[in-house]
Amino acid sequence: MDLGQTGRMAWELFKRDTNGYEVVGVDGELLEHAPVDALPIACEVTIDASSALPDALGETEMALEQVAAAVGGRIAATVRSETRLWTLMALASNERVAEFATIPLPSGASIDVAPTRDPDWTIFDRVRPVGMEQQSLDDLRVVRALHDAGDVGGVRRIDHQVVGLPADQYDGFVTAVGSLGFRATVTDDVAGAMSVEVQHEADPTQLTADSWTLRQIAERHGGCYDGWGCAVVRADASSPERRRRGWFRRK
Repeated sequence: MDLGQTGRMAWELFKRDTNGYEVVGVDGELLEHAPVDALPIACEVTIDASSALPDALGETEMALEQVAAAVGGRIAATVRSETRLWTLMALASNERVAEFATIPLPSGASIDVAPTRDPDWTIFDRVRPVGMEQQSLDDLRVVRALHDAGDVGGVRRIDHQVVGLPADQYDGFVTAVGSLGFRATVTDDVAGAMSVEVQHEADPTQLTADSWTLRQIAERHGGCYDGWGCAVVRADASSPERRRRGWFRRK
């Protein structure tokens, strides 16, 4: 596992019973490897401040990312509440963890650095998205079907399906997915429960971050993510044999 790789963070807003609203960012690409790869060190960095908003802790966060890169680590998750920024790192060793405690902090802020040997990724279970592994397997199942049909890979239009979306949640859903570059179109509306097709351009082999994010947005707005499909791209893309695959369905 290359801990120095730049991961892709998928962000979500949660309302906790005790801490109010928290913004959670998770590197799903990294967590997909767990617990297959042994993890030498999990390092928690907790910063308490009068405000944990990006404009208040921007310099601190940038320094945190720079130190992580310098020590060969990778940020696996970030949780931001009103006054606390919690970051979880994957590190190859604990030899340079003291460098995290030297980053600049706003006036009155404090930092706590807690490295832990965690070969079984137990700390990461706190932020692991429930269901991401199944989502990844569902995505791989569609990719396998494309491969079996002679698909040669590459970027093309992907059509995601969302069903059961309440009519009064549609505008909010469209705004949320539109901010991420997706296009949404209603395909059916029965008694105020909409079926929506969400489209974007992507490589089918690199879809889990997108499909997981769409699933989270759909469920947050009362809908259900029901899979994706795309056209088979063969060596001769103009061939009349080019056809669309079916959707996978959630069990």
